[in-house]
Amino acid sequence: MLLLTILGTLAGCGPNCQSTCNRIYGDAPNCGIQRGGRTQVELYDRCITECETAMDSPGELDGYDPLVRQGSSEDINIENEKQAAVWMDCIAESDCSRLSSGYCAPIW
Repeated sequence: MLLLTILGTLAGCGPNCQSTCNRIYGDAPNCGIQRGGRTQVELYDRCITECETAMDSPGELDGYDPLVRQGSSEDINIENEKQAAVWMDCIAESDCSRLSSGYCAPIW
């Protein structure tokens, strides 16, 4: 029973796909970022799908660094659980203006 309590507590620590995508696309006090004529729901749904797909794939960072500013013409994807983890941390630790200006890519 104690082990389940500890695991449950650990699972709740830090960002997850839902909290990360809500931070990006959710209404205030979240960032509410808008992109390319898509609704917030469409953006949120894509974010969740991409994040959860990455979380299901083991892998390494392979040069991925969300702390490096990306241009709008660059196509950045998170492809595995390690990339998703550092991406989620970057989103959680950044203010909205930083997210809007190309940091913590991808922002769909």
